[in-house]
Amino acid sequence: MSQSTLAYHWSRSEFLRAWEAGAFDHRVELVEGAIWPVVIGSWHGDAVGQLLALLPRTAVKVTTATLPTGGSLPDPDCWVRRADAEPVGTVGTRLSVWDASDVLLVVEVADETTIQDLNVKAKLYGQAGYAVYWVITQQAIYEHVDPIPTGYRTRIEHRPGEEIPVRYAGSSLAVDELIAP
Repeated sequence: MSQSTLAYHWSRSEFLRAWEAGAFDHRVELVEGAIWPVVIGSWHGDAVGQLLALLPRTAVKVTTATLPTGGSLPDPDCWVRRADAEPVGTVGTRLSVWDASDVLLVVEVADETTIQDLNVKAKLYGQAGYAVYWVITQQAIYEHVDPIPTGYRTRIEHRPGEEIPVRYAGSSLAVDELIAP
């Protein structure tokens, strides 16, 4: 006889109340009603540090803040917004909500979460209308562009020896510098 399990679907407000009350003993994020642990290993941490050092910063702000997106509260490794952008709202007491047109790039560094980042989060960020989404892995960088209601119309794989365009800055970065810090 098999036993079914009940999955609990967290609302954004329930998650925020628990998060603000300090109910979680480790870093987590809310993705489509599920609580996901945020795991940061050595390569991941080094890659995020390298990314933050290399991203162009003219007329933009680069942040590692939670990015409220639909009913989710994902915690991208970094994202870039227009420097003159103003929040369009707040969630809870500490999170700002941004207009999709002000969010220029969202980046996830994927060590153990590649499948989720390429699928679930690509859908989430594309539905939100964020123009460009990168998934950085140890083998390649996957650039998602042209957001549509089901995710992104286009995914481009950039390999070592190539450059990835930094569309908001009209420049590019070497893939090697980002995946092998």
